[in-house]
Amino acid sequence: METLVFRVVGSLVLMAVMMGSWPGSVFSLPPVEGEVISLTTGIPGTMVIRDDKGQLHILNLTQQTQLGAQFKVGDKVLAFFSPYGVSAVQLQGGNR
Repeated sequence: METLVFRVVGSLVLMAVMMGSWPGSVFSLPPVEGEVISLTTGIPGTMVIRDDKGQLHILNLTQQTQLGAQFKVGDKVLAFFSPYGVSAVQLQGGNR
């Protein structure tokens, strides 16, 4: 009986330590704002955007992530990410 109690308590402590050690960035990824550099049409499609630091980001798009927008090269966009990939892409004001 004592062994069972120690195993359960040990498992709970291990679980608590593992849950507390996840970095916050895993759950909340910052959005990326940039200009569309290239675009492939169709569903799924691919969009490449360049942010203000010059880094390129490749986005895999679906109907759900495009939010009904029609994108073109030169558009300013804001892309939101989740741990599973792109969650949404929206047009920004001041597009060409």
